[in-house]
Amino acid sequence: MQFASLLDALPQQIWKADAQGRLLWMNARLAEALNRPALPTPLAQCLHADDRARFEARWAAAQALGRFEMEYRVGAQWVLSQAQRLPDSPLWLGTHTDITARRAGDEVWKLALECSGDGVWDWHVQEGVEHFSERYLRLYGFEPGDVQATPEAFDARTHPDDIAQMERDREDHFSGRTPTYRNEHRVLARDGTWKWILSRGMVIARDAQGRPLRMVGTHTDITDRKRQEAAVWQQARVDVLTGLPNRRSLRERIERALSLREMRGEELAVMFLDLDHFKEINDSLGHDVGDALLVRVAERLQACMPSGGAETGIVARMGGDEFTVLLAAQNAAAAAEHVGRELLDAVSAAFEVEGERVYVSASVGVSLAPRDGVEIEALFKHADQALYEAKGAGRNRMSVFTPALHEAAQRRARLAAELREALAAGQFHLVYQPILNLREPTAPPRKAEALLRWTHPSLGDVSPAQFIPLAESSGLIVDIGDWVFREAASQARAWRGAGHGRFQISVNKSPVQFLSERTRAPQADWLAHLHAIGLPGDALAVEITEGLLLERDEAVAARLRALRTAGITISLDDFGTGYSSLSYLQHHDIDTLKIDRSFVAGLEHGDKALALCRAIVTMAHELGMQVVAEGVETESQATLLRHMGCDWGQGWWFGRGVTAAEFESRWLQAPG
Repeated sequence: MQFASLLDALPQQIWKADAQGRLLWMNARLAEALNRPALPTPLAQCLHADDRARFEARWAAAQALGRFEMEYRVGAQWVLSQAQRLPDSPLWLGTHTDITARRAGDEVWKLALECSGDGVWDWHVQEGVEHFSERYLRLYGFEPGDVQATPEAFDARTHPDDIAQMERDREDHFSGRTPTYRNEHRVLARDGTWKWILSRGMVIARDAQGRPLRMVGTHTDITDRKRQEAAVWQQARVDVLTGLPNRRSLRERIERALSLREMRGEELAVMFLDLDHFKEINDSLGHDVGDALLVRVAERLQACMPSGGAETGIVARMGGDEFTVLLAAQNAAAAAEHVGRELLDAVSAAFEVEGERVYVSASVGVSLAPRDGVEIEALFKHADQALYEAKGAGRNRMSVFTPALHEAAQRRARLAAELREALAAGQFHLVYQPILNLREPTAPPRKAEALLRWTHPSLGDVSPAQFIPLAESSGLIVDIGDWVFREAASQARAWRGAGHGRFQISVNKSPVQFLSERTRAPQADWLAHLHAIGLPGDALAVEITEGLLLERDEAVAARLRALRTAGITISLDDFGTGYSSLSYLQHHDIDTLKIDRSFVAGLEHGDKALALCRAIVTMAHELGMQVVAEGVETESQATLLRHMGCDWGQGWWFGRGVTAAEFESRWLQAPG
């Protein structure tokens, strides 16, 4: 009795029960709370109705463990119930500790979280019970009562791809490796859509062994944020126009392929593909057509990609009209050969774009790993060198990298570096090729074309076909072209001053040189120089190519008008080799057409070349232009051109390009 009185004095409610959960004894504090029920009585009947089913499930599970712990309501009071089975007995001794104040604090805390817009979850880990707030349920389209209060209810709605990481993050927190639980995963909502959520939580109660008893946390809807992140990722790695991987994405894929190459027993091929003369399509048909063409090209390139088996491939857009293909295969050289042929055939077939029938071709350069390198930059450099070779060999073809191409690229690089010093070092000079009046073949020439030559101190004479493209790509052509103009103007002034009053010298003006003047006053330097030396404009002719005129650029038209206003003749060089569009002849004032040498060469071999040359001459005369035939190499060609009414002839039949002194001694002894 004295022991019972001691138990009655304790602040806890103390009780004894059997394995069926029937109360057999209780101290005075519990008896008072339960209104002194008759014993034995089931403990479950003394609890709040909402807690009874959970108690019975938890009590049944405790029989195998020998210990019991649970929070429930007894009357208006929240208690923490803890019990232990007595040694060698079916009986249990337990206590109730008042936690009403703490639970009230929990409710306030949950309310605060609810007001923040988050859904709240409260997980009783060892009981297998989880409570969800109304906002939590409605986040996924449910109402209270629609979902069982178990952790499996929403674990089962988690996206399969996210479950493993979610479980790892939980275990990291349960084990104490992380102070809080944090995980992002997708949950299937009631309407069948996936919601991205941020789940955060913390264990707030553990048992004597440190295992989690209770964990609370929130769900925050981050679906919009994930969409924005996906859009940013897409923009950073996908080409907007074609939908293909972009340069950044391609580099990531190549890096991954290189790291896995040996393990998979694969070789790689990096293929650079560049459309031939794409700029001319853009300029003549417009950028909208050009963009639409790039989309169609991308579709065809994708259709050529091997999609499985021993070979795989992806195609990416590097920018502009440049594409790159990555192939992985056991024999990358053979795969590149096969796919390369398909790519060239696919691109060369006609495209129907925006109501236009468009033809284009491609050039392809290939490098192989590991043969040509195992780093991205080396593979890119070697593929680019092979592409340069394919373009130089005539385009519409594929070239595979070889060490010889690397040596050629190094020579070009050295030549480009030395080209920068050539002008200042006085290594350039001009030669002059006569242009004869075909109606007066025996008269001295009154025209000549100034041709640029480079004599390198160790390499000797460097072909213009080698150094002019280098000068254009580096921008040096602007300064070199200015030098050519001034030299030719000085020579024209000298010859006119020597009695050849109508003599005219033609100079070529590169499109690169011409278009670079967009940042300064049009033609100001040239025209000011002519004025300074007192030379009239008709002493010079400027030769341009038709590619310059296709842009329909008003700045280009203004520069041409400024030249013609100053009296300078405008000649259209290599007519017949490009688009030969009559439309730009209507928009620009051209004085002279120069028939390309490829047509002149065929004059003696068939009616087509003869008919074409005759048509060009007739058309030019109808438009008020004169005609110069280039590449005249035989008397027969000169005769045919004269009979069809061609005005001027230029070529080896009349004379090669020679120095100014030799030109004077050979053709200008007597004033013309």
